[in-house]
Amino acid sequence: MAEAITLELPEDVARQAREITRRTGRPMADVLTDWLRWGAASDGTTLLKPDTDYPIYTLYGNESVAQGLLDALHAEETAAHTDDPQ
Repeated sequence: MAEAITLELPEDVARQAREITRRTGRPMADVLTDWLRWGAASDGTTLLKPDTDYPIYTLYGNESVAQGLLDALHAEETAAHTDDPQ
């Protein structure tokens, strides 16, 4: 048996749902139900936690190059924060 709920969506999520509804011709309730099913089916390991370091694995090897690029990005972000006049 279906259960009716009221859900307040952030504007960006509602906009994405409306776009998919418009493109596919499916009712918004079906689009949102699919999203909830996909989210509920995931085991949560695909969600990344903020301020957490994760090991880098690439399909073709080259993990050291990927790590170098990530280190450069972090250094650039750190420099941007230290230059911030707050």
